[in-house]
Amino acid sequence: LWRQRHALARLTPQPAPVAAVALGGLAFLWMLGELVDVWSVRQFSVVLMIPVLVWLILGARIAWQMKFPLGYLLFAVPFGEFLVQPLMVYTADFTVAMVRLTGIPVYRDGMYFTLPTGNWSVVEACSGIRYLIASVALGTLYAYLMYRSWRRRLLFLAFAITLPILANGLRAYMIVMIGHLSDMQLAVGVDHLLYGWVFFGIVIFLMFWVGSFWREDTPRPLQHNAVGPEPAPRFRGSNHLAATTALAMGVLVAAPAYAAWIDREDRWSAPDLGALPERVGQWQLTDAEPDWAPLYHHARDEWQGSYAAGGDAVGVYVGVYAEQNRHGKMVTWANTLIERNSDDWRQRSGGRGYASSRQALLSGPDQRLLVWQWYWVDGHLTTSRHVVKGREALSRLMGGRDLAANIVIFAPYDDSPEAVNTAMASFAEAMLPEVQARLTRLEGQ
Repeated sequence: LWRQRHALARLTPQPAPVAAVALGGLAFLWMLGELVDVWSVRQFSVVLMIPVLVWLILGARIAWQMKFPLGYLLFAVPFGEFLVQPLMVYTADFTVAMVRLTGIPVYRDGMYFTLPTGNWSVVEACSGIRYLIASVALGTLYAYLMYRSWRRRLLFLAFAITLPILANGLRAYMIVMIGHLSDMQLAVGVDHLLYGWVFFGIVIFLMFWVGSFWREDTPRPLQHNAVGPEPAPRFRGSNHLAATTALAMGVLVAAPAYAAWIDREDRWSAPDLGALPERVGQWQLTDAEPDWAPLYHHARDEWQGSYAAGGDAVGVYVGVYAEQNRHGKMVTWANTLIERNSDDWRQRSGGRGYASSRQALLSGPDQRLLVWQWYWVDGHLTTSRHVVKGREALSRLMGGRDLAANIVIFAPYDDSPEAVNTAMASFAEAMLPEVQARLTRLEGQ
């Protein structure tokens, strides 16, 4: 903004009441995020309100002149979690391929791989998401300051996105090779992180060095009155300023006020699933306690049991959630099938199972499990967390409740997960209608 001060001084502020429509839309989005506690929606909405308020109070011409500084505020929002898993897969693929290309035998199991000298795993810190976000943020600023043509800016931004992804794969490969060649004496402790950050610093330096060959940051001729200071701008239509400001304040206050009113108290009784059914179809409830359960917290009520039929055994878990703003969320980063980065358990995606469930293959101490998972919300089964949050938000917006459930069916297997598919499908066909009927009754209470 300071670099543009002379251009801005020549513009006359003029309130733009039409921007209140955009401000209202962002306030509405913020309210939806507040009702279901989605941080990213709330944070993006608040940050985007800043340029809209500039547009509303100072006018479209001034807001457009300030477009890059205002747009750059979006980097204040912590985002990118959705990229972690794909980046982890890429890092594992790249590292294993390079190790094999080097001529070293390697056995891979999901995100874990074994070399003759030791074991390695790709965890969230290895995804390179921090490298990528930092590179894009720095690269965007560099492109804006060093280039004038949008073509060069966009090309450099694409370079700033691609380079850290490739570099992170190379970094992971180099660390594995350092560990392998040193017989697991180096790059397995704090120096593991140190090598990564030094390497990233070198990569960023090279990125800027390469970009400097096409720089266009020569000073532009001054086009302002150099004789004396610019005259102070006056508001055009200043009589509308107070009304516009009051309108903005009204819009901004309405959203949190309505959200607070909706969330004022528990208006429903605590959900009670009742006892597990003794029998569903041919499946009989047993006294055996399942030795595994999904790592989901804050359920208001739970079912957890084992069923048997014809020599087959299947486990079931149902956790029901309600009034989640006060008692805990179902769909949240902390709720997973197994502990993140666990040393005892490993998880591999298995595609889709019965009734479009999310299928996972878990391997832990002395057992392997085939798992099918669904979410139940607003009378529907889904595997999408976004659908869950969307339906919960709409229900709460209309004054309803955010009742939801996590449904998991699982069975141990020895050699192949296909061996228990038939038994699990038979159990799911009998159990799912019973679970949905119980949840529907809870929704009506």
